[in-house]
Amino acid sequence: MRKTFVVLALLAVCSSNAYAWSAEGHRIVCRIAYDLLTPAEKHKVDALVKAYKTPPDTDLQIQSYADACVFPDEAAVKADKAASGSPWLHFKQFKRKHFLNVDRGTTTVAESACHDDCVLSGIASQAKLLKSGADEQERAQGLIFLGHFVGDIHQPLHVSYESDQGGNLIRPVTGGFYPIPPKRQGQTEEPQLNLHSVWDGAIIRKAMAEPGWKAFADHLEKTITKEQKAAWDAKPPLAWAQESYDITRSKDLEYCKEDSKGCESFGKGRVLTKAYQDEFVSVVDRRLQQAGARLAAMIHEGLMP
Repeated sequence: MRKTFVVLALLAVCSSNAYAWSAEGHRIVCRIAYDLLTPAEKHKVDALVKAYKTPPDTDLQIQSYADACVFPDEAAVKADKAASGSPWLHFKQFKRKHFLNVDRGTTTVAESACHDDCVLSGIASQAKLLKSGADEQERAQGLIFLGHFVGDIHQPLHVSYESDQGGNLIRPVTGGFYPIPPKRQGQTEEPQLNLHSVWDGAIIRKAMAEPGWKAFADHLEKTITKEQKAAWDAKPPLAWAQESYDITRSKDLEYCKEDSKGCESFGKGRVLTKAYQDEFVSVVDRRLQQAGARLAAMIHEGLMP
């Protein structure tokens, strides 16, 4: 158990810099989705998760769908370092499926911006795999990676700009409110918090506090109304990307500044205090709720005969 906790903590720090919501964020999204399924659908999801075979040296212990939704980040990290012949190389295909980069002059996100290699194509391909994969392994992969990518597209800074790596290069974040990540084993330079990491996990961790991610997810799920779910489900993934992008470009997020050329970068670091948390915590809550509700709808469709 101790080993699992350490591994997940490291993934939360390391993979968030390159890929997605923190481990807590992905667990919250997938637990919300799971809770919105029927008992029969939950049974099918449990069976697929149990059937999924990860590489033999996987660190993450998968005991639930929420756990499984964290796995694509471990897969991404290990695929980057994999030697020839490693089973982790299978996951190289997903390298750019965690995000969508657009030009700084963009106001409306177009499908063409994906170039068939972004989070939009990741969602489409894994939804198809869940629906009509050749065997349980393929359908389980579709279920797990779909859950992860639906979470990713709802993290605002995953629809952003390549030049600053979605806010990863906007650092350091100071101000004393968000904690600096711990130094990793073998790391020589002092760790810095960046803007992307604040949105990946720092806002969530401050919001969920002591009760933990399960209680936080259950609270968020219970406050989703039928009317909200229906309205959210009616929108396609391209609209989800636009929602994230509109948040990314908002002035108070402090990611970029609008000028005649578009959303231009400014400065390297940011000073973020409790006022930032107070302004954006409800935005993060809503994105987690929307991701969970929409994922549940896609799983429902994917499990239909």
